[in-house]
Amino acid sequence: MDRFAIDDGHHSPRLIPDEDASSAAGAARFRATCSCGRMPRHRPGSPEEALAAHRAHVDTRLGPSRGPVWLPLEARLVLLLVGCFALFASSLLGATAVTRYLHATGAASLSIRAGGVLVGFLAAACLMVAVRRYIAPTRS
Repeated sequence: MDRFAIDDGHHSPRLIPDEDASSAAGAARFRATCSCGRMPRHRPGSPEEALAAHRAHVDTRLGPSRGPVWLPLEARLVLLLVGCFALFASSLLGATAVTRYLHATGAASLSIRAGGVLVGFLAAACLMVAVRRYIAPTRS
């Protein structure tokens, strides 16, 4: 079982013994349920069959990334890094321009530039959050 693909916190399998099917078959039969609560019902079977049914459910819920087919994932990541760097650099340059405009020196200059660095990191983090569904696989 590919744990990386399904261990996202939304799709954890639970095996539940099906008493009616177990007594009819004379052996233990199981059904799989999912922590998302949207798994369709399936025929009871062995634990392996129940986990296979859960895996099929997960495969329908986890989709490919929403980015265009012509632009591979690596290129989208590079574009994200370039965008984050541009936001950070422009924030730092803006803080430097404000420092020069105000003719700030000493602690005032240092605090304005530190604020520029923090704003740059915040802007880059917001960009990453905003485009995460465009780059990473979608989850339901």
